[in-house]
Amino acid sequence: MDHSFTCRNGILLVQPSRPMLRVRGLPLSFSAILLLHVYWILGQISYPVGMTMPAVLAYDIQYFGMGIYFPLGIALFQASNLRFLHVAKMQREPFAHPELRTNQRGNNSDTSWLGRLRNMDYMKRAFIFIGIGMVVQFILSVGMWLACAKYHPTYGIRGTELHGSTLPEQVLELGRGWEWWPTMLWQVIWTWIAAPILIWKAWGIRDTMGWRTQTIACCICSLHATPMFLIASYAPAFYKVNAYFTPSQWIHVSILMFEIFTVFVPIYEVVKLWIMSKKTTDSMTKCNSSSSSIAFQRSGSVAKSNLSSTIAEKGQVIEVLDEAASDRLYTMDALEQTLDTSSNQIQEFAALCDFSGENIAFLSEVAKWKSSWPETLDINNEEQMIGAFNHALRIYAAFISTHDAEFPLNISSQSLKHMESIFEKPARTLFGEKTVNHATPFDEPSTSSFNNTLDIQANYTGEIPAVFNMAILDAIEDHVKILVLTNTWPKFVEAMRRRRSIDSQDTDFSAESGTTFRSWISDKREKLQSVFKKPPSSRGSEE
Repeated sequence: MDHSFTCRNGILLVQPSRPMLRVRGLPLSFSAILLLHVYWILGQISYPVGMTMPAVLAYDIQYFGMGIYFPLGIALFQASNLRFLHVAKMQREPFAHPELRTNQRGNNSDTSWLGRLRNMDYMKRAFIFIGIGMVVQFILSVGMWLACAKYHPTYGIRGTELHGSTLPEQVLELGRGWEWWPTMLWQVIWTWIAAPILIWKAWGIRDTMGWRTQTIACCICSLHATPMFLIASYAPAFYKVNAYFTPSQWIHVSILMFEIFTVFVPIYEVVKLWIMSKKTTDSMTKCNSSSSSIAFQRSGSVAKSNLSSTIAEKGQVIEVLDEAASDRLYTMDALEQTLDTSSNQIQEFAALCDFSGENIAFLSEVAKWKSSWPETLDINNEEQMIGAFNHALRIYAAFISTHDAEFPLNISSQSLKHMESIFEKPARTLFGEKTVNHATPFDEPSTSSFNNTLDIQANYTGEIPAVFNMAILDAIEDHVKILVLTNTWPKFVEAMRRRRSIDSQDTDFSAESGTTFRSWISDKREKLQSVFKKPPSSRGSEE
């Protein structure tokens, strides 16, 4: 089990640069799983190895494992989930629903501790509360162990001594008592309160990283743990079962499920992405070797022009995702055509499902920048140079700068240094000094808004670097396009295909149901008419 655990985590650790793994925040998840795994190991060895040592010492090991490692692991797992939910919210506001953006959390002039706590960044505030809970649990575990005389007969609170005249009775008494309850309370709080609330808040998230599936599975697999532990510890009917399956094993089963879903789900998604990326590469190679037109290729014909216009107006990229053009869908031409005609749809998908909305937003802003200015700038036209440079400067601040961008693009250090040599000094002049951790930008307080950076009215009027031109962002644009093509685009195509398939099935079902319902109504109407319609002969006899 230990070798398997190490190998699984190693697969994820060797791929830290993948956007999917950067978003997931592996340090928190791995710390949680490590603590839970340590407790699981202690629980597995305490019974077989415990036979060779004093029973009190064996239960001491299990007590501290269950009282410290287990709740701390649960706390870090909850912190990891909160962080992921926070990332989803941060992506949704600027990139998918900017109207939901809120810049201030409260009154910054309030200097009281409650006011400072209210104005604190969400993740920092969450970590403070989780940290307080972890410290309280640690103190409780140590304090109750010191207070319980049954673990150390020489001292402790009177009445907490070990009872029982036989060894089996004493062993049974060691495994239950009020000192175990705080640990169980934290497990109940997470499984029955915190996790369901988290799932409810994230119910609308359909992420491509398996986080929602993982969280729901971990919650469901933990529902039995505390009730079964208490039943097995206190119900006499379970004493025979406990000889083969100890009470703590009910918790160990839930921990095993935690590890499986927390580690294997990301691995599955990474492998799935590898397969999609390979399919994209193969499609590019296949289509590049052929001179035939692709499904998204622009055409001068009126029919295809009208089709593109219709797609652009309605945003129905799904309409052209047919199986006949399967290989050609995974090409750069297909991606570029979609960005030109239906960027809002892929933008929303990237922000709400893939949490990479900054990539699509950057490509859209660069396209606007290039369409707003001539391909070759007139260096003698000061107004044109200042306008084009300031537009590019805002793009740099919103997407590239490690000081200003909320979600800096995942680019090479060489490209970043090149951009900084051109734009960093003007950016500091225009936007001031501030810092964002570009490795984990979502862990830092949000001091600026993506939309505010792009919409700022002030302009930089200082010296413009001589190397500036309209091709200055081409290298980064190409890099981001490749990143989108191999990560977001295959997921988007698959999601659109699934949606099209579901919509088609719903349409067929609705049509069939509608026909059946109309037939039923028609049949019932005819029967009612035949019942209430009086024959002419009877009418004449009445007269």
